[in-house]
Amino acid sequence: MESEVTAAWISAFGALGGVAFGTITAIVAARIQARPAHRAAEAAHAQAEAAYRAALDSAREQIKGAAAQSTGSARRQAYATFINEAHKLQLAVEKFDKDFYGPTIDTREAREALDRVDKAAALVLLEGPEEVTEAAWEVYNEGNAGVRDYEQSGDVRASWAAVIQAGLEEELHVALTRVRHGLRDQMQGLWQATGTNWILEAARGLETPFPPIPTHSEYGGRTVPYSATQEGRLGPFGAGRLVQPPGGGDPVPFYETVRPPAELIARLLANVETCLWVCRPLLESGAITSDQVHGMLKYALTAPHETSPEREFSRTAGDVGNDLLQFVDVAQRVLNPQEVDPEPSR
Repeated sequence: MESEVTAAWISAFGALGGVAFGTITAIVAARIQARPAHRAAEAAHAQAEAAYRAALDSAREQIKGAAAQSTGSARRQAYATFINEAHKLQLAVEKFDKDFYGPTIDTREAREALDRVDKAAALVLLEGPEEVTEAAWEVYNEGNAGVRDYEQSGDVRASWAAVIQAGLEEELHVALTRVRHGLRDQMQGLWQATGTNWILEAARGLETPFPPIPTHSEYGGRTVPYSATQEGRLGPFGAGRLVQPPGGGDPVPFYETVRPPAELIARLLANVETCLWVCRPLLESGAITSDQVHGMLKYALTAPHETSPEREFSRTAGDVGNDLLQFVDVAQRVLNPQEVDPEPSR
């Protein structure tokens, strides 16, 4: 009996095992059959995603290209407008130079051209880039300086016209340049306003010694003598500071350490006397007045670049053409970067 029961259990377990094996085999077979379909689905998904990304990248490039084309077109128009207006300004300013010491020419045309260049430069500013904008404003600044120089130098131009007619232009230019050089290049900045006032007084024939303390012409728009009580209000001049002299000894006020040497002061006075000597024949003949001599000297000391109005004008208005060429060069490099020569290989 027991043997029969055991055989039954073995038979049952065998049947159960056969069912389990068959089930597992069926599942494995189904999975094997499903793998190609799954892989195909993954491949199709990847292909669709790649196509989407390619289309997106293409759309982005098209948008960028259209934007670049639009930007380039706007820049070309702004640059071309500026060049056109700047050339008109150049021609208007050149009219002054044809007879610089003749009767004063009406500057309204040049002023109108300058206003148009100002507006055109503002358009360039909107389009950029920075290097082109800077080049545009250089053109405007030089043109503005040239027109202003011409407008403000009427009296001095009349004086120089008499000097030129007498054949004394080069002699007076040399003498004035020496005075200018001594003041602007050899005298410490703290003393230049004081030196200018002293030179102009000396040219008037006043017996005035060089001041022992500096004055400050830009303090509140008026000339103010140095005072220790004003030290905190004089700002960057620092004239009240006590410093040790280079040669030793007791501390002295700062202005004493930068005071012009006696040799320079004597040289300045001698050059002023040379200017007066060159102008003496014109003064004696009545071709110019002492006020006109004084005006030419003051102009030489205060003009930004040169001694005479014509030379100053050539340094400002004369640069309009050069700066315009510089603008064209910069603009071309911005609009056509592919045409810029690459740096030579080392």
